[in-house]
Amino acid sequence: MSSNFARPSQPVFMVDSGRGYPNQHRYYHQQVPRCTEPPMVPCWTFPPAREKMKRSSFGSMNSGVAWVLTLILVLVFVALGLGACQILKLQTEVERLTQERPAQMQSISPQKQVGLNPVELNKNKQKSAAHLIGSADMSASSGTLKWEAKLSEAFTDGVTYRNGGLQVNESGLYFVYSRVEFFSSMCKNGDFHAHKMSLQRNGRNHIIMEDHREGFCTPGRNHPWMMGSHLGSLQNLKDSDWLFVNVSHPHLLSKNYHSNYFGLYKIH
Repeated sequence: MSSNFARPSQPVFMVDSGRGYPNQHRYYHQQVPRCTEPPMVPCWTFPPAREKMKRSSFGSMNSGVAWVLTLILVLVFVALGLGACQILKLQTEVERLTQERPAQMQSISPQKQVGLNPVELNKNKQKSAAHLIGSADMSASSGTLKWEAKLSEAFTDGVTYRNGGLQVNESGLYFVYSRVEFFSSMCKNGDFHAHKMSLQRNGRNHIIMEDHREGFCTPGRNHPWMMGSHLGSLQNLKDSDWLFVNVSHPHLLSKNYHSNYFGLYKIH
């Protein structure tokens, strides 16, 4: 038999170097390269990159906030400037009106004061008025009542009081009034009471107001009674007119003097 048969290739075995074959083990590693892993990137390279990104984003945000604040400040200053301009305009207008007002008043006032002197102007400003209250001697036998013109709340202003009468010193429209109060401890049949106001003009007298009362008490009863009468109206009076108050039973007038009064005041 021929011995030239092709011999199969020798198998390759891994031999532990601890078995005493250091060369073969080194040769194997040299002949069969091991799979190499990719080098690891050091972890210290990532934080600086992230920090750089944070810084860039923070810087952009700061620049945006700065622009917004700058815009707000500009708007505030513009608003203040406009407000200042408006205030200056208003002040200028007020000064102009203040300067024009006296000129207008001077041009109008002389037209209103034609024919009037300062004494007449002061007289027109004062309204004539008078208020009289009852007095101790008001129950005169003539029936024309006397009044108190100075004490307590009584007064006369622009009006003359004399002998129970009021004389007006200026023509115009007046409101005249009077009130009296009667008091008695008994009542008789046919009793009546009258309260009148008369006007004297050019020496002539005529009644302008009157209140006539009958049947105000019950005859035969010995009970005290009290009755009040009030007069009041508008009267167009002339200069030097006199006004008087008369009653039918002056001796029955109440002693409460504040319940009896007589007066007038000018309206126009």
